[in-house]
Amino acid sequence: MKNTLVLVIAAALVCAVVGLLCLAGCTDNSTPSAITDKFANLADDGEFVKNKGAKGESAEYVFNKEITFNALVLKESGDEIRKFRVYADDASEPFYGSDFVEGYHYGSFPAVTASKVRVEVQDCTGSWKLKELEAYNITGTAQDFEIMGYVTTQWAYGGGELDERWAPNLADATQLNYISGAYFDSKGELYFRAQDGSDMVYKTGDSSAQGLAARETFEKGLQNLREYTDAEIVVTFLGNINGGTGEELTTEERHNAAMTGAAAQTLTANILDFMEEFDFDGVSFDYEYPSARRSFENFTAYLNALHSAMDERFGEGNKLLTAAISEWQLGTASFNPEELAVLDKIEVMAYDLFDDHGNHSSFYSSCFTIINQIKEKGFDLSKINLGLPFYSRPESGDTFWGNYFDVAEELGRWDNSRYYDSYVNLDGVAGSGNTWFNGRGMVYDKTCYAIDCGVGGVMIWHIGTDSTVEGYRLMDVIVDAVRSRS
Repeated sequence: MKNTLVLVIAAALVCAVVGLLCLAGCTDNSTPSAITDKFANLADDGEFVKNKGAKGESAEYVFNKEITFNALVLKESGDEIRKFRVYADDASEPFYGSDFVEGYHYGSFPAVTASKVRVEVQDCTGSWKLKELEAYNITGTAQDFEIMGYVTTQWAYGGGELDERWAPNLADATQLNYISGAYFDSKGELYFRAQDGSDMVYKTGDSSAQGLAARETFEKGLQNLREYTDAEIVVTFLGNINGGTGEELTTEERHNAAMTGAAAQTLTANILDFMEEFDFDGVSFDYEYPSARRSFENFTAYLNALHSAMDERFGEGNKLLTAAISEWQLGTASFNPEELAVLDKIEVMAYDLFDDHGNHSSFYSSCFTIINQIKEKGFDLSKINLGLPFYSRPESGDTFWGNYFDVAEELGRWDNSRYYDSYVNLDGVAGSGNTWFNGRGMVYDKTCYAIDCGVGGVMIWHIGTDSTVEGYRLMDVIVDAVRSRS
């Protein structure tokens, strides 16, 4: 009996460990049931005529009938492909392309009619092999899909006036999160950030020249936004600046202090007055610090208390409560769905996540895998906004963020990488190297996949790094993707 019990316990432990490991790193590389339950795989009767080769060679898949499709799934044995293009029938111009295929790639595009496709591998690290191909014609999946974008106070202020070229980018958003203008300290008091954007804050009510300038920046930036958009505007309160607060605390320490005890009551009262004064549609927080369990408990307890106070002041459900949360704190650790049920929306920071290729926000790691993990954890996908970066990071992980608007007209439709001959990182040190963006094709892919999986929306960091040039705006690409699924 003892031996049997030991074996049962051991087996249970193994299953538990395997389950945790799979949640943390393994992914079922199959098309989600949200798609397959509604749409047939139109390539199901087809076959590869050729499915492997070297750089410059092509795979060919014959459907055995003419089909119309707007989504294509590719799966690779191994991970060798670095750049590919897809052609319909005998066409000389591709209708789709991307970089990595990896274990699962879901490409989306305007509908194509063909009896076969050719996948040309333009770059790879070795001999490649495609193992599966699926094709779908997806329609009617976009319902109340959110296009939520962050805008910084200093960008919106724009020196006093916001360039009218930004009007189309702002008009596309259904919600804006106004960030980097409002802060709190450990006692629950609120501050405005310095006009020059330095790490210095001034307490609300400060009548000094610097304090008044900081308030003016916040107010004028908000006014500029409202001239260009009817979107809901939510204010994000941050707790990650010491300068001007008289404190020397980590972000985690400040949150824990401000969100417990008497300080929590002060913070809530100040936030409610602040929302009313500036007529915000909601309030948000940024949670990307680690990791003590007590910190999570303090945060979620405070969210519940604040939510109740918001309902009492403004009426039940009349104001939004949201939070931006790091990917790993949702999909593989920390928060569970019950703890965050009070939130109306959860913005997932699906970037700065550096996979084995040095890509900080690839399709496979930062879209497909993340959505799978969050769903597996039990979160309601309709409350999730998937983060899309409008900036690049170097493969080295260096502290440099490249603006999409600087390279928008250089990146091809399906390109995501650009080599920087030189850049200066946050430490003032010069560097160079390849960096990864989410280009137009990638943003379209991620948006369509999020829609098709039942995700509630996308979240952009941040709109001020988009292009203002027609034909290159990433905001336009997102709108096109939503329309294609409407």
